[in-house]
Amino acid sequence: MARVCFIFVAGLNGRLLDQTANLPTLSQFNRRTAIKPVLPALTSVMQATVTTGMSPGEHGIIANGLYTHNRAELLSSLDLSSFAEARRQVSFWEQANRLLDCPRFWRGSSKKVAMLFWQQSMGASADIVLTPKPEHSPDGKTFTACHSNPATLYPQLVAELGPFPLQNYWGPMANFTSTQWIVKAAQRIWSQCPTDLQLLYVPHLDYNLQRLGPDAPAVREDLRQVDGALAELIARVRGDGGIPVVAGDYGMNAVDTAVAPNLALRRAGLLTTRPDAAGKLLVNYDESAAFAMVDHQIAHVYCNSGRDAGAARLLGALPGVDRVLTEPSEFDEAGLNHGRSGDIVLLAKPNGWFMHDWWETDAEKPAWQFGVDIHNKPGYDPRELFFDPVKKCVAQDPALVRGSHGVFGTNVQEYPALLTDAACAPAGGVVEAAALAPWLHGLI
Repeated sequence: MARVCFIFVAGLNGRLLDQTANLPTLSQFNRRTAIKPVLPALTSVMQATVTTGMSPGEHGIIANGLYTHNRAELLSSLDLSSFAEARRQVSFWEQANRLLDCPRFWRGSSKKVAMLFWQQSMGASADIVLTPKPEHSPDGKTFTACHSNPATLYPQLVAELGPFPLQNYWGPMANFTSTQWIVKAAQRIWSQCPTDLQLLYVPHLDYNLQRLGPDAPAVREDLRQVDGALAELIARVRGDGGIPVVAGDYGMNAVDTAVAPNLALRRAGLLTTRPDAAGKLLVNYDESAAFAMVDHQIAHVYCNSGRDAGAARLLGALPGVDRVLTEPSEFDEAGLNHGRSGDIVLLAKPNGWFMHDWWETDAEKPAWQFGVDIHNKPGYDPRELFFDPVKKCVAQDPALVRGSHGVFGTNVQEYPALLTDAACAPAGGVVEAAALAPWLHGLI
């Protein structure tokens, strides 16, 4: 058995590798395989699948967010230390390991595991944990950017590397700086805190893939930067007799159509609103007949009276919607038959993506819509990657977004790639995402 360093590079697929020349680090691997992702192909979902070997319908991570309104079984697992009111309705990027309904594949073994910038990693998930979790002072200043276990780990990294550049991890200023810090931290943890398995998430490709789309020349340059950043870590892993594995978690689709299911529900009288203290419009979750929690190319629609045929027909007719799941057999086939899934699930066409908007004008928007606010917003908002220099706020134009993910077809070149020196599926073959868990277990 060997030590393994598994590196998830956001958005890395076969097509991007083939289009990018001069990759001295990633080209050294002996094997390349395509990974068939689970539906939806999203960060938290894929990370949960790879570490449990189960589908979303089994492990319960059905998106990067959870519809928590009136769901007592979820409320006990939420981080209500901040944004409590919003998180009791819809909560994105929750970190508790107990949200998974299936154990990680190493549970019950003697193997030592590190989870670095991995979702749902807090709370007895691994021996070593490092994950973004900003803590704020009463005046709004960030006094720490990461949670770590052991607690001394992050302060030690700050002493060596400086504070984690949270402003470069997400938002209009998201750039390579955050990935550089993450990889340097991973190198130190690999050397100073030996584990059997180190799981690492590298975000850099994600930014321009969404801002500019998968065909933008800048994305090829981003991959060259990632290749260079990983060089020393991968060399160190090999030098220690370990096995480095680099994988993508999804492939990015070029998009040009933004879909607003909540606005359609509001116009049909199925979604109702209430004013906040400033008179801006919030969703009235108790009174609304239907609400859509959106995440890239999937929308989970929750109906107060169960599956609503009228809502399904209305939403299925929206431009950019490809499929509407309503029947148990459809949820089974999609691997999404879980109590946390919506009563209705919408899947976008490859060129479409879902936005959470329910407003008609800027005057109706809550203040948080104009900023980077991943916990108040009841949906994933890629517009946070853009800044409007005229209005001095996060851009509001959905047409700026050029890439999204979550749905996928049959072209294996668009599937996430797996690079390894260890035996896996035949070169050029396809491995199911859930099959990576037993494979990794066998390596360590």
